Amino acid sequence: MAKVWFVRRQNRLIVLGGKPVYEGNLEALIWPLDLGLHRYFTEQAPVVEDEPLPEEFAPSDMVLVEVTKDDVVAGTNYRVGFYSSPYSPKAVTQRLKLGS
Repeated sequence: MAKVWFVRRQNRLIVLGGKPVYEGNLEALIWPLDLGLHRYFTEQAPVVEDEPLPEEFAPSDMVLVEVTKDDVVAGTNYRVGFYSSPYSPKAVTQRLKLGS
C-alpha cells in the first residue's frame, strides 16, 4: 500500500502528525494526487518526530506519496521512493475525503 504523508520542510523533511494520513492502492492515488513519473522527489524517508498535525498548514507544507516495492507492478515505470503531489495538504484532504 502506498502511503500519503504530510510533511514540513525545515532543515529536513518532518512528518506532520507522526504517521501517514492515508494508505491505499497506488493506482487509485495517481490521478487524484497528480503523481506523474516526473514527480519523483527522493528516496530518503521523511523524519518522524512528535510534530502534531497543524490546525492550519503552512504554504510550504507538502504532500509526499511513498511507493514501496509492493506498489511497483509489472508494466509501470514507478520506482520505490517518494513522489511529491503538487497539491497542498488541505487540497489532498478534500480530494481523498479525509476526516469528517
